[in-house]
Amino acid sequence: MNNAVKVLILGYGIRGRTYAAYAADHAEDLEIAGLADPVAAFPADAAYPTWKRWEDALASGAKADAVIIALPDHLHYAACLKALQAGYHVLLEKPIGCNWKECQEIRAAQVASGKLVLTGYVLRYTPLFKRLHKVLEAGVIGKLTSVHVLVEVSYGKSAHAYCRGNWSVEENGTGMLVNKCTHDFDLIVWWMRGRVCEKVSSFGALIECRPENKPEGAADRCKDCPPHVRRKCPFDAYKLYYEHTDLRYHFADPSDAGILKMIETSPYGRCVYACGNDSVDHQTVLMLYDGGLTVTLEMESFSQRRARTVHFYGTRGEIVVDDEKIVVIPFLGDARRIEPEQHGHHGGGDREIMTSFVELVRENPSPERCTAILDEALESHRLAFLAEESRYTGRTMDGRSDPD
Repeated sequence: MNNAVKVLILGYGIRGRTYAAYAADHAEDLEIAGLADPVAAFPADAAYPTWKRWEDALASGAKADAVIIALPDHLHYAACLKALQAGYHVLLEKPIGCNWKECQEIRAAQVASGKLVLTGYVLRYTPLFKRLHKVLEAGVIGKLTSVHVLVEVSYGKSAHAYCRGNWSVEENGTGMLVNKCTHDFDLIVWWMRGRVCEKVSSFGALIECRPENKPEGAADRCKDCPPHVRRKCPFDAYKLYYEHTDLRYHFADPSDAGILKMIETSPYGRCVYACGNDSVDHQTVLMLYDGGLTVTLEMESFSQRRARTVHFYGTRGEIVVDDEKIVVIPFLGDARRIEPEQHGHHGGGDREIMTSFVELVRENPSPERCTAILDEALESHRLAFLAEESRYTGRTMDGRSDPD
């Protein structure tokens, strides 16, 4: 008997392909019932229906247990509402919505349907962060006094996604903080479970990739830029995509020829100083929790590496975490290094969240539990939107309030 969970996948970009790959590797657990994407090339051997419009996929009556929504950010809200109204469980890529109103309306639709909405917060599913959670629960560093989270985006990734890419203009989506750091807000909510956030403040700005900083003689596209200007530009598209290869996975054709064509014809070949972008390139968020505990989240574009570092300070010691290890430093006794085994993208989180999603859909959890799962994900969005409101207005926000 085939007990595989049947899913419609809406969106076949990087995230959609990741979930489709899980289905290929775990056919006994997950079966693709259909795939929708307006521009992507579908698998040649697809044994399921495909659509160009996600709306057509949901209206098709395809027999499926769940829908995976991996569409661009601004489509998450409408697609999730339609999927819930059609009676499907949902795995929804972050963000849940592009503003707090959309998030609240998705919650109302989830309550009305009683179905599961699991947000794609993969980091809490990684072996590293699951092990860290156990260490924190054990109380080995005493009472927490402060937590510092540093997200180094890297100058290349920032130029790609937040100058040239889909998240370059805030009104087209959610801006850099919500897009990039809701993973970190989710981890903070997990670590702070049972505590109350009392105040939220945030500061950030776009400093570098602005028209007034465009180098003298630079063209609007890298292909037209004089060689002497390109040589001095770290954001040059030929350097980021052709000479280096770590960003090529973003493109359907990552071959040399495909990359050259992309640079010459697509938005990713534009000068970063002529993209019309307004997303910040750095931002800091400060949160005050009950009892005086403070949490700082810092996002920085201008780093060489792409990394996440967390430092916990307690009354009996410290914990330092990076992408590979946990170091516990007690004031009394020797430091202890923990290196959980991790495989795959996002440290194994992609695989583990899919395993959890399949289990939850098979379990068909109660409507009340489904709402509780969504509510914890919504808390991370609430804090992120409050931080953005603080940045826009210059005010310190009440951490218990809803964003405007």
